[in-house]
Amino acid sequence: MNPSAVLILLFVLSLFKYDALYSQLNLKVGYNGVKLNPKKTIEIIDKFNTTLLSQSTTLHDDLNKIKNMHGIEIGLRYRIRNIGFELSWSSISTKNDVYATLSNDQLFQDKWYYSLTEYSLGVENYFGKLGYGAALGYQTYRIKTDITGVQRKKSPVVTESGATSKFYLIFQFPGDLVGIAFKPYFQIPLGKYNISSFDQTLNEQIQEGYQSTGNYDEDMQLFGISILLYNGRQN
Repeated sequence: MNPSAVLILLFVLSLFKYDALYSQLNLKVGYNGVKLNPKKTIEIIDKFNTTLLSQSTTLHDDLNKIKNMHGIEIGLRYRIRNIGFELSWSSISTKNDVYATLSNDQLFQDKWYYSLTEYSLGVENYFGKLGYGAALGYQTYRIKTDITGVQRKKSPVVTESGATSKFYLIFQFPGDLVGIAFKPYFQIPLGKYNISSFDQTLNEQIQEGYQSTGNYDEDMQLFGISILLYNGRQN
């Protein structure tokens, strides 16, 4: 082998060895909570509540608007000095139900479940205990309802997926064995979710022959915070 090539190879290998001294691989696990305003989902719920109220002698509990979701986040972080790469999976959800006595004295009860599941890859930059990051993800919005007479099983009504982008700040506090980080973020979808089947399934229960005709493409923007624990050595 050419002596110059040998010197170049040794130099490159020394750089990898140097990076290994300053690199870290950490597992993460924690809480993910979001504040959201899914306008189309809420529009459908409001329309349903208005119709149900007109048909009820007593509306004991209407279908609540969706304002928050909570769940877990897990993943891996690979860090080289002040740069990090993070692979994440998160699952957040909420639920609500409705209970009414109809004008024909029949009882009406229904439960609904909403969830967002996401895989993402992020790049982070750190300055001591502070930092910032950005991530691209693939998210799935699911809406399910209970099955009458069947326990612990749900019927899927909406399953819509699309790409997302996320921007966040980092406030981290390393420990000897475990560190904690707070990551407030803003997430923007790169597409919309068609939830017309939610409108159809929900409203046909109380309106015979109902046909959904609205434009129900949901724009799922999120404000949230992740509170995460990282294991192992951290700079």
